[in-house]
Amino acid sequence: MYHRIGGVPKMRRKVSAIVICALLILGLGGVTAAAETELDWEVVEPGETPAEIQAWVEGNIAERGVYLLPAGDVRYLLVAWGEKPTGGFVVEVEDAGWHLGENVRVNVNLEAPGPDDVVTQALTYPHKLLALEPGEETVMVNFIGADWLDGEIAEIEEDDPVIVLEARTLADGTAPNPLIIQGRAQVFEATFQLVIEDGHYQLSNDTLTASTGGPEWAQFEIAVPYMDFTSPNGMVIGSYESAEDGSIVEVAYVPLSFGNASRALADVRRHWAEASVRRGVLAGFIDGYPDGTFRPGGLVTRAEFLKMLVASQVDGAPEADETIVLPFDDVAGHWIEPYVRWAVAEGWMPEGEYGETFGPDVTILRQEMALMAALAADLSASTEDPTFSDADEIAPGLAGWVRAAVDEELLLGYPDGSFRPLAGLSRAEAVVVVWRTARLMGM
Repeated sequence: MYHRIGGVPKMRRKVSAIVICALLILGLGGVTAAAETELDWEVVEPGETPAEIQAWVEGNIAERGVYLLPAGDVRYLLVAWGEKPTGGFVVEVEDAGWHLGENVRVNVNLEAPGPDDVVTQALTYPHKLLALEPGEETVMVNFIGADWLDGEIAEIEEDDPVIVLEARTLADGTAPNPLIIQGRAQVFEATFQLVIEDGHYQLSNDTLTASTGGPEWAQFEIAVPYMDFTSPNGMVIGSYESAEDGSIVEVAYVPLSFGNASRALADVRRHWAEASVRRGVLAGFIDGYPDGTFRPGGLVTRAEFLKMLVASQVDGAPEADETIVLPFDDVAGHWIEPYVRWAVAEGWMPEGEYGETFGPDVTILRQEMALMAALAADLSASTEDPTFSDADEIAPGLAGWVRAAVDEELLLGYPDGSFRPLAGLSRAEAVVVVWRTARLMGM
C-alpha cells in the first residue's frame, strides 16, 4: 500500500526549523564526503543462498519494489521489477558503493523489450539479488533506462516540486522496517534530506542524491532502516536547498503509524537467524517484546511453538471448531486451546502420538519439535533410524519422526554429529524451523 505525500501543513513549521538546522550542519548541497572505502557487494545467483533467503526472494519477485533483508553477516538487497507478460525485461546492476561516506547507493539499469524484439511469451519475474556487507545504513537504488515507477507515482505535472516522494506501508497501514520510500527528481543530480521522526525523536536523517546520468527525471527507491520508535505515530519529511536563494524547501510530508512489525529488534542485529526472525515478525507468526527486543536465546514452550506453526498458516487467532474433542486434559481454558483445536482438525495431532497431556507451558524439546513440525508438514515417520552420535537418547516413539524431519531439513544436527534431542530450542531456532516447515507446506 502506498500513500501519496502531500504538501506541508502549517503545523509543521517547528519541525521545519529542526530540519533546517540539520541541513545547515550537514551542509546540504555542498557535502564533502568523508574518506570512503570500497563497499563489499556481489550479485547472488539463484541457488547460492540458504533456503530461507530463496523463499524470501520467491515470495517478493512478483511485486515491483526494493527489498532489504539483514541476515547476520550479510544484507540481502532484492530489486524486483514485478511480474511481466513476456521475456525481454532485464534488470542489471551497474555498480554499488558508498555515497557521501554515509549511505549506500546502487545504480541499476532497466531494459524493456522493443516492439519488434522476439521474446518468450510467458510470465517472467526480472530481478537481481545483491549481497551487501552488514550495516545499518540507508540504501538508495537509482534507476536508469526503462521506466521503474510505471504508474506508481502519478504522471508528471507542470507544478510538481523538484522532488516527489511516496512511502510504502504494510497491509495493516503500519510502516515496515526498513521503510521503503520511492520517488523521482527533476534534475541531473538532486541532493535532498530525508528525515523519519516518531513524534519525539529523529529515527533517521539521511542526505541522498538521486541521479539519472542525464537531464531528465531521476527515479529511485530508498530502504531506510531506523532505530526503535518511542511513540506510535510519526512522519517522513523530505526537503532540499533551493539553488536560487539557499532556502530550505520541504517537498514531502507523510504521517506514519508504527506497529510491532516495525520494531528495530536491536538484539537480533548480526544474529545468525536475523533474516528468519525479521521475516517471522513481519509475517505475524511471532512477535517481539514491548521493550523492542526479541530475546532470540529465550527457550520456547510447546504452546508457543504450536502457535507459531498455526500462525504461519492462519491470519490472527484461528476459528476453531468447538465440536472438536480435545485430545489432552490440560489445554481447556488455556490460551493455546483454539490453536490445539485447529491443529487437531487439520490432522496435526493424531491420537496416540502425544499421550494424554500436552504440557503447554513446558519447554519443548528438539525431538518433540521434530514430531510437531513433521506432522504439520504432512510427513510420515521414517522407517530408518537417525544416524546421529546421540541417537540412542531419542525416545523410541520419536526416532522415526526425527529422521523424517531431518531428511526434509526441518531440523538439522550439530557440527559434532549430535542431534541433542533432549535440549530445548531457542526462539531464534524455532523461527527457522517454522519457516522451513511453512515452506514445505507451500507457504
